[in-house]
Amino acid sequence: MGLSRLIKRFRRDESGNSTIEFVILMPLVFTIFAAALESGLMMVRWTSIDRASDMVIRSLRLGQYNNPDALLLRQEICDRTFMIENCFENTVVEIREINRANFLMPAFDAPCVTRDGTIIQPVTQITPGQQNDLMLIRVCVTVDALFAGSTFAVPITYDAQGGYAISVASVYVNEPS
Repeated sequence: MGLSRLIKRFRRDESGNSTIEFVILMPLVFTIFAAALESGLMMVRWTSIDRASDMVIRSLRLGQYNNPDALLLRQEICDRTFMIENCFENTVVEIREINRANFLMPAFDAPCVTRDGTIIQPVTQITPGQQNDLMLIRVCVTVDALFAGSTFAVPITYDAQGGYAISVASVYVNEPS
């Protein structure tokens, strides 16, 4: 009889209900918070790379760089970015001419750097082109995630070290000099 009374009393007792709800819902709330913060930071980084690339492309289009190469363009882009650690080491710049006869574009995947220092696509060309050439420039930067667990919250492809790629592409025409 004592055991059945104890079970009935335990079933009627409601103390601790809010603690159980908190324990169940807190990981979900924190995951949503981390995903929102990571997405916002990713957008700020992308905006920074996009703006820096646009400024460098404007100077390149107007012929303000004499004999540009990949190192110069990477340095110029990284000098104009913010909130990106080790920008120069983790950036790849590719410039190619687009044939106006068929407008055949290169493969969609931009070349990018992995965390171990290798380049995913080994072909990174800098061919500045001639007057009135239609040029495609692609910039890809690999950055680290803010939260290690956010790799499950934000649906982006990550590499083995927790970095994700931010890429920007633009098309411009070389101005006559």
